[in-house]
Amino acid sequence: MHRIVRPATAAVALLLTPAMGAAFASTALAQSAQPASVPPAPAAAGAKGAVPAAETSQLEDIVVTAERREQSLQNAPIAVSALGGAALKDAGVADVSDLTRSVPSVVIAPAAGGVPQVYVRGIGTFASNQYAEQSVAVNLDGIYISRPAGANGFFYDIQRVEVLKGPQGTLYGRNASGGAVNVLPETPKLDALSAAATLDIGNYNLRKGDAYVNVPLSDKVALRASGMVIDRKGYLTDGYNDDQGQAGRLQLLLEPTEDWRVRLSGDYYHRGGKGSGQVQYPYADPDNPWVGPSDPREVAAYYAGLPAASAHSPLIENAKTNGFIDDQFWGTHAEISHDFSFATLTVIPAYREVHEDYLSYIPSAFRVESDSAQKSVEARLASSGGGPLTWLAGVYYFTEDVTANQDYDHWVQETVINSKLTDETTAAFGQLTYALTDSLRLTTGGRFTHEEKTQDSQFGTATFSPVKPALSGRADDRIWNAATWKVGVDYDVAPQSLLYANIGTGFKAGGFFASAGPDTYNPEHLTAYSVGLKNRFWDNQVQVNVEAFDYEYRDQQISYLAPSLTGVSSFPYAPVFVTQNVGRSRIRGFEVEGRWKATAQDLLTANVQYIDSRYTSFTYNYFSNFGAPPSVGCPSSVATGVNPAPVAPSTIYAVNCSGKPGTNAPRWTANLGYEHEFRFADGSGLTAAADVYLSASYYTAYDYLAEQVQGGYHMTNLRLTYNAADDRWSVTGYVNNVENQAVVNTSYQPNQAFGNGLNYANIRPPRTYGVRATVHY
Repeated sequence: MHRIVRPATAAVALLLTPAMGAAFASTALAQSAQPASVPPAPAAAGAKGAVPAAETSQLEDIVVTAERREQSLQNAPIAVSALGGAALKDAGVADVSDLTRSVPSVVIAPAAGGVPQVYVRGIGTFASNQYAEQSVAVNLDGIYISRPAGANGFFYDIQRVEVLKGPQGTLYGRNASGGAVNVLPETPKLDALSAAATLDIGNYNLRKGDAYVNVPLSDKVALRASGMVIDRKGYLTDGYNDDQGQAGRLQLLLEPTEDWRVRLSGDYYHRGGKGSGQVQYPYADPDNPWVGPSDPREVAAYYAGLPAASAHSPLIENAKTNGFIDDQFWGTHAEISHDFSFATLTVIPAYREVHEDYLSYIPSAFRVESDSAQKSVEARLASSGGGPLTWLAGVYYFTEDVTANQDYDHWVQETVINSKLTDETTAAFGQLTYALTDSLRLTTGGRFTHEEKTQDSQFGTATFSPVKPALSGRADDRIWNAATWKVGVDYDVAPQSLLYANIGTGFKAGGFFASAGPDTYNPEHLTAYSVGLKNRFWDNQVQVNVEAFDYEYRDQQISYLAPSLTGVSSFPYAPVFVTQNVGRSRIRGFEVEGRWKATAQDLLTANVQYIDSRYTSFTYNYFSNFGAPPSVGCPSSVATGVNPAPVAPSTIYAVNCSGKPGTNAPRWTANLGYEHEFRFADGSGLTAAADVYLSASYYTAYDYLAEQVQGGYHMTNLRLTYNAADDRWSVTGYVNNVENQAVVNTSYQPNQAFGNGLNYANIRPPRTYGVRATVHY
């Protein structure tokens, strides 16, 4: 049985969370900031007087490359969260979707075909078709992943993950209006032969293994090979939401001289299985939310929810058991760097392909075959050495070709879209920081982007027809230019207290959607104001980072079922997933990240975020096949001045959702954690850890129905790890989602245009548990 968390209970918990965070912050801030003593350098293994790393009672320093150069996380005057590879493995993070439970500001909602949709501080995109792109950039090893589906399959042998919050228009460019997620794999090492392997066995027949081997071929050449295999049954009763995949990565590092460094990398990932499945929400079986779409209980509830008139149509079909996913992703790139006396030049050419092939049910058939090939090259010159001026300048080129065949067989209507898309982007960017004094620095940066997109697509739709719809073609070519910028100031309040303030802008590229008429949407833009304070106290034992932010969001792109022109006079409109620009919104809030190394064996963490996300202007059109009023939670009226006019009984309604909160943007989120290490006389140790993720309620769809609200909840994860005395092996037992919570990622009305009010959702995993064993060499 899953546990239902009552809203009142969740509200009390969430009211306590920020109070705890505030108390923690005020206690730390009350201490005078003292220079942290630098931890002693670790002695050589076996040396007399060597102090094991586990005995330190200081927080470790994390190095990030969020601003395209190495710097301490605490010295970076931006909002960024970083998770190391060991922490990711301990938390069981297997793909990008698992980041939700580790970073409170991130909500990741997988859609049909397992496509992850990333939201940071309430900014993200519902990627409903192959035209869609993300508002949060996902980068693998410095390479932008253009296709949303391509953000899977590389969470193994990871050095760290960086989550950058807020627009990254200067250094990361297009499609980073909400932020960026940087996944950085481990790289070859010249100094040691090493290897490791991990086996994870758990419920739902989980069998997962990953391994790496690092081989120095000489003092100037090293090779690193790593891979991952996973096989798990589906979380849903009919086998959907399973995971089957195989991945590999091969890297070669060459350092022929002290000035030159070349790293070559290639990776591959195959994803198979049945793929994702959707469930009715509210649930068809209240006692088991994980009833799959083709389960007889779900099918019966589906037909019970259809309009009475539909009983006369032989075209209505429920979800079947034959869904599948057969995706392949691969890429290769080089990182070439040369150190000059005054600066370092880095050039990164890359090529990637994404091949998607899946059949999903939502609950009607959704068939996609898509091929994408992207090429990019980035060249950066970054200053080195001392002096008051630090600078970076670069150029970027990106091109992508996408061919996609999409067949949406929705209830009594079928839509076919065959699209060919081309995108070509060039950009120049730069950022410089000048130290006015030893403690005060000014930063400014800018980027100019030129983008051209073309499409040559065929589109057709048919209602109440047993044959495939006739297709008609449409070609378009659009050019957009965008200038994004950033200004900031940071000041050393004390040796380990950094105060900063930034104003930055970002944009997401425009594009196309399926239609026989006007089919273009424009770029979206975001301006962000932020002020933050990063602190270390008590001899490096306490860390408290705080940031307040205020975002102005305009021309936001949303994807939803909207009236699209068919080019057929007898039914000029059809409901098709399109992307359009809508109004403005305002997002305000604050975030607190706290860490306390209470003793050498005890670590406490507390991350809290508050968001007030509100649309100041949000209107869109709703298409009703049979004229029924919209099934939405916003005021609506029959749209006037529509040309051509819909053919009765079809009706187009104007819907006004101004004043509504953003979707996937809970007002309060928090992650509280504690771990303790028990030491044994032989040098081995046992680490017990627990973390709880708390969330206030939030809307999961733009229809704003009461049925589309995910109520407030808390989710607990536990683990117990035994580490051998020589650190050569470890064993971990874990339980995730102890409460067995059913949490909705995203929801929508698949048959919205027919006015039946059916709502479907993708939900997160139930309780999972298992044993994970790792050996090192």
